[in-house]
Amino acid sequence: MIVVAYLVVLLFIYAVGPTLFIRLTGTGIHQRGKGHKMIALTFDDGPDPIYTPMLLDLLDQYEVKATFFVVGTKARAYPEIIQNMHQRGHTVGIHNDIHLSNWLLPPFLFHKQLRKATKTVEAITGETPRYYRPPWGHFNLLSLPASKPLQTIMWTSIPGDWKKKVSPQTLAKRIQSACSSGAIITLHDSGTTLGADLHAPANTIEALKLFLSDPASKDYQFVTIPVILQTTAKSEG
Repeated sequence: MIVVAYLVVLLFIYAVGPTLFIRLTGTGIHQRGKGHKMIALTFDDGPDPIYTPMLLDLLDQYEVKATFFVVGTKARAYPEIIQNMHQRGHTVGIHNDIHLSNWLLPPFLFHKQLRKATKTVEAITGETPRYYRPPWGHFNLLSLPASKPLQTIMWTSIPGDWKKKVSPQTLAKRIQSACSSGAIITLHDSGTTLGADLHAPANTIEALKLFLSDPASKDYQFVTIPVILQTTAKSEG
């Protein structure tokens, strides 16, 4: 019993506690920009060989620029999709080399995760990624300082699109409700991670069609993370 209690305390100090503190206080992370009528659509867990190309075509159709937080192993498996993202003017960030919670990573393995994912994207695009999002939004005691110079991007809203039972109509309404100046909205272009449904991104794409074709969406400019953060910096300068 004492050993279990000790492990629970260690887990809280190393993992749960830092995650709660960072996410509740916003310390060291970006959760919102300040651009008037600007929104950053972001996509996690890809690239996916089926859904990411479909998503890229849809974004092109509506002249939307987005930010993708990609998994290193998937990027190495589908480098042509990463190249396509980059060439179309989207921002490519990293989401660990494998989709593994930072709660489970000691410092040396965390460094390895970031280093491998960073080098993968750099080799494919020719540019060093500048932005990082931790899988599931999990931090540990050292992950925030250890991720520097990467900027850690969280979200203003996460509509919950990883389950297929959430209909495109419901998702579209959730995305619309999340819209506000400077909002960072997190969606997913792959359903292969733990807890997600494999074909849930099909609903995400249909929801985005409904949302982007709605005249109300024309009130907003959809920009990448660097654009919305640069706007924030200018407004604070």
